[in-house]
Amino acid sequence: MKKFKLVIVILFFFAIGVLLGAAAIHRPITNTQLELPPARKPWNPKDILGIIGSLGIRTFAGHLEKLPFVVLETDKTFVLKIPDSEHMLHYVLVPKKDILDIGHISADDEPYLMDIFLTARELVERKGLYKYRFYTNGPGVQTVGYIHFHLVSEIKG
Repeated sequence: MKKFKLVIVILFFFAIGVLLGAAAIHRPITNTQLELPPARKPWNPKDILGIIGSLGIRTFAGHLEKLPFVVLETDKTFVLKIPDSEHMLHYVLVPKKDILDIGHISADDEPYLMDIFLTARELVERKGLYKYRFYTNGPGVQTVGYIHFHLVSEIKG
């Protein structure tokens, strides 16, 4: 009988402790700031276009030259010829690897970037270009969230 009374007393104090603890947790603390979890950065249209482009590149890899405006394809790069009112000749060179921008380049991207430069060289030699620019844009200027390079010339090749 003594053990039974001891168990009842322990359970009684345990129940009171749970109730007091729950009341202390539930009671709002005055003069405190409401803490919200950090805001999730929503996807912007550039990121979505980059993902769609990446999926398309992977799907059509090896057959991209059959698409309109694609003038050259290697195993790591494809080249689009873009109609442009400012330049007589405008190519866009795109790696077949997901790279957001220069700030996200890693050592693993070296073969893709080297291939882009060699492909640009081939276009320059093939078209006999002398006055040209070869550049990429930063994330605030890119129209898609995917690294790509422009080769532009005033001289029609």
